[in-house]
Amino acid sequence: MKNFGIIVVCCKSDYWSTKACCASIRYFLGDIPICLLIDGTFSVSDLQKAYGVQIINHNNVSNKILRQRSFGYGVTKMIAFWESPFEYFLLLDADTIVWGDILKYANFQQYDLIIDQPKTIYSDTDVNKWFFDTKKIGQHFPDFSWQNRDYVCTGVILAKRGLFPLEQYIEMLDLQLNNPTMFFPGEMGFLNFMMFLGADKGNFRLGQSDIQIIVQDYEQEELKNHFLIEDSQPVLDNNEAKVIHYAGIKALMSNSSYYIEPMTFFRKKFLKDAFGLNNYLRELAIKKEEYLLIHPRFAKLLTFFG
Repeated sequence: MKNFGIIVVCCKSDYWSTKACCASIRYFLGDIPICLLIDGTFSVSDLQKAYGVQIINHNNVSNKILRQRSFGYGVTKMIAFWESPFEYFLLLDADTIVWGDILKYANFQQYDLIIDQPKTIYSDTDVNKWFFDTKKIGQHFPDFSWQNRDYVCTGVILAKRGLFPLEQYIEMLDLQLNNPTMFFPGEMGFLNFMMFLGADKGNFRLGQSDIQIIVQDYEQEELKNHFLIEDSQPVLDNNEAKVIHYAGIKALMSNSSYYIEPMTFFRKKFLKDAFGLNNYLRELAIKKEEYLLIHPRFAKLLTFFG
């Protein structure tokens, strides 16, 4: 696909899963361009060396307002809609794993924005819990009909650059600043609002496809059947293509509460691609990484002593 790439949004605390996400992209999608949209200052040289990733960070965002107001939890992702190095892009959260040819959903001939198709329509109570205060939305935007919408978790989005007017985004930031409880924390509430409002106004063509699996919504056995790791490699079920999203879950190798084998497989794949480690050393490296994630004070102590 011409002028297309994948943008992975990350910060230092989720860089461990970012590496697995990028490994899954390389495994299933080959040499497609990857760009990291980074909140914070930390080295990503291992990903640059292994996969040739590009970088967007505070130093190279061209728009002053985005530099000043769009880094941090819930807003970093938004930079991609104006500063993506690709005209068309797949935008991913760091805690995702690509499984199969997800680009078969990139139907930009028909749509400008393609989002997930949720399992069920959210109830009014759910909308108020996960997205925005419907009463306040009605007060500020009386012409917007918020009922019976297929609102989505915004960890997986296919989009064309420049969909939204920057002025509209600034308005959302101001609304969030002056009305802290209007939107659910993070970008999910106001981004869903912007997407459906823009489609209503005819500013872009919005499509929805079943592109995302949110791990909490499924039983472990069901996920294992669909996303099987067998003989040390992923097994595609009927040409399955999804993005597995560990939304709000630390998909650590030591976490037995969820089906984390796809994440573990691609964490190991990255270590093999980047450093050529054998399986035993990969296991040790992941265990060390997880210990430091669970005991951040010890990680800080190691950093202090070099």
